[in-house]
Amino acid sequence: MVEERQVIESFLLARTDETFCALFETVCVRLRRYFLLRGLDAATAEDLTQNVFVKVYQHAGELREPDHFYGWLFAIARNEMVSYWRREPPALERVEAEELSGRQAHGLWKESEEAPALRVTELLQTLEPAERDLVVLRFVEGLSYEELAAALKLPMGTVKWRIFNARKKLSRAAGTSRTLRARENVN
Repeated sequence: MVEERQVIESFLLARTDETFCALFETVCVRLRRYFLLRGLDAATAEDLTQNVFVKVYQHAGELREPDHFYGWLFAIARNEMVSYWRREPPALERVEAEELSGRQAHGLWKESEEAPALRVTELLQTLEPAERDLVVLRFVEGLSYEELAAALKLPMGTVKWRIFNARKKLSRAAGTSRTLRARENVN
C-alpha cells in the first residue's frame, strides 16, 4: 500500500511517461476488475480501462486532493462506463441449446471451485447499479468513505447510509439463496 501511494504521488508530481507507466502497472488490475464486476466482458473492460487511463493522464492536474486519487479514478471509470452504456445498446444473443446427456446433466449439480465467485456475482446482481458500485468500490477495491464521497459527489453520511442498506439487501439475498440451496439438497 505504501509503494502504491508512492507511485500515485510520483505520477501526480512529475507526470512523465515513466511515472505514468508505473501508475498503469499498479492500478490497471483494480480498474479492470471494477469493469468486470459490473458485468462487462473482458475486451470491453480492457477498452474502458485504457480510456480511463488516457483521461487520467490528460486531467491529472485537476486532482486537488492526491489522497482522494482512487475516488477520482473510479469517478472517471464510472462516467466512462455510463457513456459506454449510452453508446452501446445491450447486445442480446440467441443461442441454440443442445440436449445434455445424463452424465453432463449430473455434472452440473456438482459444486465447482468457481461456485463461490458465481454466488458473489449473483448476489451483486440483486442490488441496484448504484448500490453495486458502492459495494464493489468499498469492499472489493477498498476505497475509504471519504474517497467514495468524493467519487460519487455525495455527503459522507449518505454514502454510509447507502452502504448500510446495500449490506442489508445482500444479507437478505444471501439468506434467501442459502434457504433455496438447502431446499434443493433435501429434494
